Amino acid sequence: MHVVPRFRATAVVAAAALLMAGCATGPGLAKTNSPRRTVQAGADTTTSTDPSVKQSAQPGKPVDPAFAPERLRLINPCALIEKELLQTVGTPSRYSSSSYTRCANYMKDKAGKTLNITLDIGYSLTSTELKKATKQIAGLRSGEQKLNNTSCFISAVTQESPAQAVRLQVNTGTGGSEACEPGRKVLEGVVRKLKGNPQKYSPPKGSPVEVDPCAIVEKSTLAPVLGASPRVLPYGLHQCSWTGQSAQMQIEFKTTRIPKDGKFDSRSVETDLGGGLKGYQSFRDGAYPTCELVLIRTKDQDDAGEIAEFIVAASKDKELDRCQAAQAFAKAVLPLLPQA
Repeated sequence: MHVVPRFRATAVVAAAALLMAGCATGPGLAKTNSPRRTVQAGADTTTSTDPSVKQSAQPGKPVDPAFAPERLRLINPCALIEKELLQTVGTPSRYSSSSYTRCANYMKDKAGKTLNITLDIGYSLTSTELKKATKQIAGLRSGEQKLNNTSCFISAVTQESPAQAVRLQVNTGTGGSEACEPGRKVLEGVVRKLKGNPQKYSPPKGSPVEVDPCAIVEKSTLAPVLGASPRVLPYGLHQCSWTGQSAQMQIEFKTTRIPKDGKFDSRSVETDLGGGLKGYQSFRDGAYPTCELVLIRTKDQDDAGEIAEFIVAASKDKELDRCQAAQAFAKAVLPLLPQA
């Protein structure tokens, strides 16, 4: 029986059940220490000019409707690397997921050696990565970056402007097999599944998983901090940044463990946003002082949930109350988000 998953908090239990059933559940919502996915103002996502590589349709459009961002936001990445596919290259183990769009399996190859596979969907490519995507996987432009024989990054381009891809990272142990070959096989299977009817999330009420973070923010919300014509920088499927006038604003939706005391980090303080709503803000001083405001959107009985994170940063010499600006940012966007 095909069961549409809900977001799950118990990553280990869900992964064990997933391995036995051969299908995927939602991401484990445990807090991770992965680096912040902040796009810098200099990031470039222009299209390739290599005449030997076929260009996609129009800017802002995927190379195939199957890869439309609004569709990808709801697809469970663990379902794309289900047991049957991974068994073609080795022996799968537990699944782990640290975000809406990432799933990993730290498995063994057919010789019993280390074969770690991590999948990202909606991955943002740089212009250099796009230009180097001159191979092909399952009908899509593909690029590879090999770091010695034990590590390989393979991307299948799903959109060229802004550039996005389905990306697979493969790591093998010392003395193990070459990393790119099994990666190609798995990524080809992933692309074919994406073109079919892959398993989707069944998000809880109030979940922001389907929201386009770039589309939901009005220019009038950005103008007081960034001026009339900020530059938009999408990153992945759930984060968007805007830059202008020595400042940056960012919104991101993500899964995380919800701390019982609201201390998302040691600097967090509870902030009243009015109407019974509260957020948790933290300020970091330095060359580019930054205020981060976190709003909880969903939480289950195991304290796993989803948050909306609002960030306002500006150069040291810019006169701006960054936390006050972050609160105004959140208050403007909140009514537009799904309500619990």
